[in-house]
Amino acid sequence: MTAPRRHRSRREAAGLKRGLSLEIANGVAWLRLERPAARNRITVDLAQALCDAAEAIELDDRVRLVVLSASGPSFCAGVEDAGEWEQCIDWVEAIAHVTPPVIAAIQGDAIAEGFELALACDLRLVSTKARFALPYLAEKRLPSHGATQRLPRLVGRPRALDLLLTGRVVRAREAEAIGVATRVVPPGKLTAELDNMVRVLSAKGPIALRFAKEAVLKGGDLTLDQGIRLEEDLYVLLQTTRDRSEGICAFLDKRRPVFRGR
Repeated sequence: MTAPRRHRSRREAAGLKRGLSLEIANGVAWLRLERPAARNRITVDLAQALCDAAEAIELDDRVRLVVLSASGPSFCAGVEDAGEWEQCIDWVEAIAHVTPPVIAAIQGDAIAEGFELALACDLRLVSTKARFALPYLAEKRLPSHGATQRLPRLVGRPRALDLLLTGRVVRAREAEAIGVATRVVPPGKLTAELDNMVRVLSAKGPIALRFAKEAVLKGGDLTLDQGIRLEEDLYVLLQTTRDRSEGICAFLDKRRPVFRGR
C-alpha cells in the first residue's frame, strides 16, 4: 500500500524512525509498519510508536478513516523481543480504541500478535497469499492482546477454540469463509481494492462512520433492547449535526455533500 506523500511533522518523522510511518491526507490516516523483511515483528520501540500514532490520530479532527498496512512480505509475524514491556505498552488495544474505523490491509502472514493486531481492526482486506495462526499454546503461552475475546465474537466459540487450541494455519479463503477476512483479493489487486474501499468510506459523513462503529462494537456487549436504545440515541445525536443538514441539502440540490465532521 502506498500512502499519499506529504510533508511530515516532527512527530510523524520520529514514528518513522521507530519503524512506523504516519501520513494524514484528505481525512485518511495511513499507518504503515516499515520494517526490513527479516524483521517483520513488533519491537518495544515500534509498539510505543503505534501507541503514539493512535493518540495523535485521536487528537486530529481531520481523521475520519485509518488504514494500517505493512511493508515486506508479511503483515506481522508477532513480537520480536517479548518481555515485561508487553504488560506496560498495550499497542494492540491502542489501535482497537481508535475512534474512526480502521482498515487492515494484510498482504501476507499475520501470526500470533500479528493476528491479534489484525483482529483489533474493524475491516480486514486480505491478499490470497496471507495466512493467519495463533501458535501460542505450542510455545507454552497464551494470547495477551485480546485474541481469546475478539476471535470468538468474530467467528464463534467452536471455531475460535479450534484455531487457538490447534494453532493451525488458516489461509485467506478460509479466513474469509469463517469471518476473519472482510474481503480477499489477489495480491496484484490489493492496492486497487484498498483505494476503492478508502474512496467509498471517505465519502461518508465522518460522524456517521464513528457512530456506526460505536453502535456495532458497544452493542455487542449489550442486550438486544439495550443495543437498540444505543442505536436510537446515536441516531438522534446524528440528526443534530451540521453534517446531517449538509447531507439533506446535498440530496435536494443533487450534488455531492461536503462533510465537515461537525
